[in-house]
Amino acid sequence: MFTIADIREIAIQIEKNGEEAYRQAAEAVSDPAICEIFTWMADEEKRHGQWFATLTSTDPLTEEQMELEKMGRQLLQEMVGDQTFSLDQKLLADTTEFCEALGQSKTFEQDTIMFYEFLLNLINDEQARAQLDTIIKEERKHIKQLEEMARCGPDCSNLALI
Repeated sequence: MFTIADIREIAIQIEKNGEEAYRQAAEAVSDPAICEIFTWMADEEKRHGQWFATLTSTDPLTEEQMELEKMGRQLLQEMVGDQTFSLDQKLLADTTEFCEALGQSKTFEQDTIMFYEFLLNLINDEQARAQLDTIIKEERKHIKQLEEMARCGPDCSNLALI
């Protein structure tokens, strides 16, 4: 039902929404360690959006598939729009605790994975499934990185290398 183009467009939107929420939160918080987490997460969301923009399919679509693609894209756009799942802009901006910032980020990553897994079950195209599975693995990697940051605490010297 969904094509690579559908996945690409909605995933780019999700990543942009997350990036924007994190950037705004980074500007609003006063704790440098929390600002660094949010800036790192925004950069990661941006990188994911750029990666999604590269997804293409070499398989031409039939007229019926093009109509389904149009409907699927519209449905997904209505579902997601400016959605940031559990990532609440005000809650992020009001974050004062390092672990709280990590927890909010981890929950957003988990929500994103659940949404992508939902999409994965609706996709028949093996190439699209493989590409979406790759990004799910990347989101899981973020969760592990956030967990590692929680273990080492606010004194992590370089978050990007974790």
